This record gives sequence, C-alpha cells and structure tokens, in this order.
Amino acid sequence: MKDNFARQYIHITGIVQGVGFRPFVYQLALQYALVGWVINDSEGVKIEAQGETENLKQFIINLQQQAPPLSRIDQMTVTLLPLWLAAEKPALFSIEKSQHCDSTTVCVSPDQGLCNACKQDIANPASRYYHYPFTNCTHCGPRYSITRALPYDRATTSMQGFVLCSDCQQAYVNPLDRRYHAQPISCAVCGPWTRFIDYKDNATSDIELTQQAAINQLAKRLQAGAVVAIKGLGGFHLVCDGSNTQAVAKLRHIKHRQQKPLAVMVADIKTAQQWVIGDPIEWQALDSQARPIVLMHKSQSISLNDINAVNIATNVAPNVPYLGVMLPYTPLHYLLFTALADINATAVLVMTSANVSGMPIATDIKQVEQQFLGVIDSVLDHNRPIVHACDDSVVHYAGGKIRTLRMARGYAPYSQFGKKSETITLALGAQQKSTIALALPQQWVLSPYIGDLNNLDTEQRYQQTIVDLQGLYQVTAPQLVCDKHPSYYSTAYAKQLISASQTSLNLLQVQHHHAHILAVMAEHNLTKPVIGFTFDGTGWGDDNSVWGGEVLLASCQTYQRIGHLRCFRLIGGEQAIKEPARLLLAMLLECYELDDIKAMQLGAFSTWSETHFSNLYQLWQSGSRSPYTSSMGRFIDAWACLLGLVDKVNYEGQCGLLLEQAATQDIDHIPLSFQITTDGIIDWQPLLASVLPLIHGISHDQRQTWINSLARSVFMAIAEMIVTIAKQHPHHAVVLGGGVFQNRVLVDHIYQQFSGQSQPLYCGEKLPSNDASIAAGQLWYALHHHRDTAIELQEL
Repeated sequence: MKDNFARQYIHITGIVQGVGFRPFVYQLALQYALVGWVINDSEGVKIEAQGETENLKQFIINLQQQAPPLSRIDQMTVTLLPLWLAAEKPALFSIEKSQHCDSTTVCVSPDQGLCNACKQDIANPASRYYHYPFTNCTHCGPRYSITRALPYDRATTSMQGFVLCSDCQQAYVNPLDRRYHAQPISCAVCGPWTRFIDYKDNATSDIELTQQAAINQLAKRLQAGAVVAIKGLGGFHLVCDGSNTQAVAKLRHIKHRQQKPLAVMVADIKTAQQWVIGDPIEWQALDSQARPIVLMHKSQSISLNDINAVNIATNVAPNVPYLGVMLPYTPLHYLLFTALADINATAVLVMTSANVSGMPIATDIKQVEQQFLGVIDSVLDHNRPIVHACDDSVVHYAGGKIRTLRMARGYAPYSQFGKKSETITLALGAQQKSTIALALPQQWVLSPYIGDLNNLDTEQRYQQTIVDLQGLYQVTAPQLVCDKHPSYYSTAYAKQLISASQTSLNLLQVQHHHAHILAVMAEHNLTKPVIGFTFDGTGWGDDNSVWGGEVLLASCQTYQRIGHLRCFRLIGGEQAIKEPARLLLAMLLECYELDDIKAMQLGAFSTWSETHFSNLYQLWQSGSRSPYTSSMGRFIDAWACLLGLVDKVNYEGQCGLLLEQAATQDIDHIPLSFQITTDGIIDWQPLLASVLPLIHGISHDQRQTWINSLARSVFMAIAEMIVTIAKQHPHHAVVLGGGVFQNRVLVDHIYQQFSGQSQPLYCGEKLPSNDASIAAGQLWYALHHHRDTAIELQEL
C-alpha cells in the first residue's frame, strides 16, 4: 500500500507572494486529497505534501499550469522525502504562518489594477464593499507601493496600523475566500478612508468630507474647471477636466509643462475609441491589469456631430501624432468616474504625476502642499501610507510588439530569474531616467523609474530607493557598478558610498553605450557577442567626446567601436540641445564655409544677426566650449530644425516626435542614404547635399508634403544603414539600444527591413530602450565580470 503513496518537499521561487498562491496551493491539495502544509517565507513558497503518487504528480503539474494570473514561477524544485510516521502525519492540508529567513529569493510583486470581481463589488449595493475606494483581493490592488519588508505579509506593509474588523478577519483567514491573506484587505469599517481637503479661497470648513462624499465633492470641482490633486497607488496625480482648455492650460502653468503632451484617463474603452485607434495588441495592453498609459494614434475621423462624443482639449497633446491614454485602475478612480457621470460631467481627465516638472512624484500631502499650496483647488487624500513611490508606466506599439517607455506601476520592480550572482551587486544606473538594479543569488531586480538626477529632491528619492531595495532583500551589496561619466550624480554617489563604507566595496564602471547594448542582452538573456547599434542623445565616450551614434561589436564584458556617426560640434555645449539651429549650423560648418552657409538663407537662421552668426562661429572654433558629438539624437534634432519643425526644444524628445508626426502622413518617399566609409564612419553629408539644393525650389503648396516626405525618408535611411552594416556581420545577432529607438516610425522601418533577414534582431520590450535600462546593462556586465577579457576579445 505504501508503494502508492509519496511525500515531497516543493520549493517555489518567483512572484508567488501577494498573488493568491497559498490558497491556490491549498485548494489544489484538497482537490487531490493531499495532506501537509504550505508556507510563505522570504525564500519563496515551500510545500510539504503527501498522498497517492499519481495525485502528487498531477498536483505538481497543475501547480505550474494553473498558477494564479498575477504569479510567476521562476524555479520549482521537488525533493522526495520519507513518508510521515503515523504519529507525525498531518490529518489535513494547512496553510502555515509565514516565517522569516536570513536570505531572500522571493520577488516583490508590482502593484496591480482592480480586478473585475472587485469592480463588481464596489458597484453592488448588496456588497459590504459597495462604494469602498480601497477594495481589493489577492488578484488585485497595491503590492510594491505598500511593502516594507519580505515576506509580504500585512505586518510588513503600510496596512499594519489598520486592525481588521470581524468580517474582514473572517475573509482573511478563510483559504476558500478570494481575500484570503490579501494583505491590503479592508472595508469601510476598518480600513483607510479618503478625505476632501479644500484649498479654494483659503477655505476652512467644520465639516470633513470623507469616502464617497469626498469623491462627489471632488467631481463637482472638476466639473467647475478646477485643478486638483488625487492620491493614488504610488503617488499623487494632478488632475483636471480633459475637455476644458482653460483647465488644461492652468494645469500646464502649475506643473511648468508648457508643451509636452499630457496623458488622459478615460472612463472606459468605449470613450477611448472615440479618440484613438490602434491594433488589437494595443487595446489589450490598455485593458490589461497593469493598466499602463498607452501611446496610441489619434483618430482622424472623430464625429463632431455625435452628441455622445467626448471632447478632448486641443492643448492636451498638441502637434504630436499620439495621445497617451489609460483606464481607471483603482476603485477610487472608478467611483470618481461614476460620480462625474452622475452629474453629467466629463468622462476624460488629464492625469499627470503631481510634481513640478523635474521633481519626483509627491507621495504625501506635505509634499503636495510644499509644491502646490495656493495654486490648486483641492486634494482628495487618503490615509494609507505610500512606502515606495511609483509613477504610471508608459508603453507603445512598435516593431510588432508592445514596448515599454517608462517602467513603473504594474511592471516594476522588474525581476528576472537567471544567472546566479557570485557577488551581490548594486547597479547605480544613469543620470537621466534613473533606476537602480540589484543582483541577488538567484535573480536580478530593476527598480521602477525614479527620474532625472538634476535636483536635490530627486537625488534624495534616488538614495532612498537604494536603501529600500536593499532593505527589502535584506542585503548590503559589497560590489557597485556605475557609468564611466565623471559628472553623473550616480557615478559620484557610487564613489560616495565607497568612501562612507566601513567595509571594502568593489567598484566596476561600464561605458554608457555598452550598457545600453547589455541591457537588451540582459532582458533577452543573450550571452554571445552581438553587433549593437546604440543611438541616443549623449553619453561619455572613451575618447572624452560625446557619443550617441555608435556601432559596437559587444560581448557581456567588452566591446569594440567599429563605427559611429560622423562627428559635429555642440556649439555652446548644452545650449545646443535646446537650440537645434546650433546643431544644424555645426553640421554645415563641417562641410561649407560660413559665407556659403549665410548665402543659403535657411529658415532656421532667418532671425540671426551678423553678430550672432559671428559669435556662434567663434564658439564652434572653441574646442572646450563646443565638444564634438557623434549623437544620432542630436542629428535627428538638427534634421527637424532643417525642415522647419522646431525652433527651440521645450521637452526631451520633442524633435523626434515632431518628425514622427510629419512622417506618419500619406506621403511619397524621397530616397536618402548615408555614406558608410571603409573605417566605419556613418556620413550624413550626402543627406544634406540631397536636400539643401531643393529647399528654395519648393512651392508653398508643396512644402508640407515635402517636409513629410523628408521626415519619413530620414528614418528609412537610418533603417537601411543599420541593415547594411549588420549584413557585414551575418553571424552576430543585432541589438538596438538607446533612446532613439523609442521612435516607432524608425523601429517599424527597421523591423520591416529585417523581416526577410536570417539575423536575429533584438530591441527593448519589457525594459525601456532609454537610460532607464542602463542599470540592468550594468548588472549584466557585473554578472559576467569573472570571465577572461582576452577570451571575450577573441570572441568578438
């Protein structure tokens, strides 16, 4: 009889906490008549189960095949144990209390949007969760943003101070309940509450509006055109009626964001369909539980005669081809849209992070008041503390796949099981779009987006994220890895950590553009040498110039620069990035005499005086004040300026977006090609030579079509250049890294060009192509640092 029975120990790592994994195991064990236990600890989920051998076999198969939707199993080990003695054998299968372990191998789950079952609960008058703005279960709700330590249990979250009422306690301890061990579980009796804070005309009131009354009052203020702040999962949003041009203008003024596109939250898919169009995969991403902002094409066929159509103010996302759209993802959001509908108000809200541009997102009411007191109307606050700040994620569809532009709520922290780290390593990331990463014994983890490290507040948030991430995993990294740029705050902070440490810390440094390639390799688990195209705005080059249009033969440990964009000067340094006419002048000065350039009478220079020309020419001649760059990002800026699309840059990526807007029109193709020299220089002069003679011969009626054609043609030329160079290295996979590859027109062309090629092509998907993935690339370098560099060079 004993031959038909077995006892097994099962250890599962991955995203297996806070996602309903233990009740899933419990119910599966009951189904197969097993006895034993399941437990959470900081090393994952551990199971001991005994029963009929065939039942155990099916139990293990279904653990993997039927796992909860928010879970991710990275590794499952099964060990055969002797059968329990009769006196020791459990009578039933049970869920045991979580334990603490010295090591942490479990993953932190990202926050998740409201599930359909909870959505039904808040709309059901018979439910005790009716109109409760913090309703959640094991399949949805906050995770990372409330977690203080692992394992993920209520006592280690910001819900610790909310004592469960008897009804919630009963649900919490019942393994058959959807809210079993849902750590943020609460209700109107025992949980957090919202409150309306009125700042209008320095208002004071003896009546404090809370819960639904607070939401209803906020809806009225939004209907009246107010700009308000709302506390969400990972921070506050600034919010206004997206159909009210004046309200949007006021929000822009408050946020110091005059032209950069704003995202909107719409009530439902039907509303979104009035304003954007997309492929099915885009609609799936929009409606996914992660609830990202999806950049979708604006609809060209909006029916102005439809009385049910929702208006969106033209100053929400002016002069760009896309609109960033997201759907409600918390019960509070759904209740707010219901309240708006009840008073026939808007179904579209501008919703942007509550911070003055450049500052980190506010996470408590004091930070909101420090930045916005006196300029916003009111706040919808709540008393569930936010432990970790987390912005909204942003994605778009390019090259046939959904690609992340900003990795935050719903996607981050990003964790990947894989190569074991011999040394726990902390990666410090880059200067812009900073993130940090941590290599642990069985996984590596990338933090959510933090921001640009150019002010004290963001630097402090960055430092706190370093402390928090290491604290969650109970480690202090003995090894650091950072960028080589001597002026990056992240580089300086790495050295500061070493100076302040009482123990010896090892420091590794990785060249910026190599890290871009390594980040893509890390995401796709590539370890063999690749040919990498790393195109971005700026990065510290090995020759002390500003790189950004690089072709690298790269391995995990080293690289060779086999090509780059032809260099030109940044006239006046950083100022050239804000004034792309300086970039255009610098390129022309590499090819023509100053008097010849003046004679061209280009529109980009039409307002310049002789003195200004002379001053810029002298700056161009000054090596120290006008460094050379090989940046593809700066080339694209100059091209946009040449076509008359931009005068001054108001936000990062504006030139590329304006070129995309032009390139998406119905146009003819004008053939353009880079010249690739024998020593790998990608020469842009032939493009200028093709275009400059035509500028004054184009009639006014033809000009826009001509501009559109040249916008698309330059992206096609870049794509064709990449294919041409890649074909010279047919045995290497092709990797694309850097912020330029956020341009969907360019990425679409590249993937079309490679569609018939045998070479594998990789670009960031889950990880952004921009600097937010640099920390992941740095970790990939550190994880392979033990390899012999000489061998790596031979492999190249």
